[in-house]
Amino acid sequence: MSIQPDLPHVDPALFRLPDTQHLQTPLKSTHAPRFLLLYGSLRERSYSKLLTLEAARLLQALGGEVQI
Repeated sequence: MSIQPDLPHVDPALFRLPDTQHLQTPLKSTHAPRFLLLYGSLRERSYSKLLTLEAARLLQALGGEVQI
């Protein structure tokens, strides 16, 4: 699997997409995992916002649906 070029800080040896067979639940889901990320700063440039955006990029690269 290739890493997205906009994630240069991610080590390709440690980046693996989750295997859905290992994540079985009693009820089958038809959508990707969903994540809601929140941050509390209203500043134009805040560390919590930057961290939230970076987490969203990583979760999207792993196949998740992200809402901020």
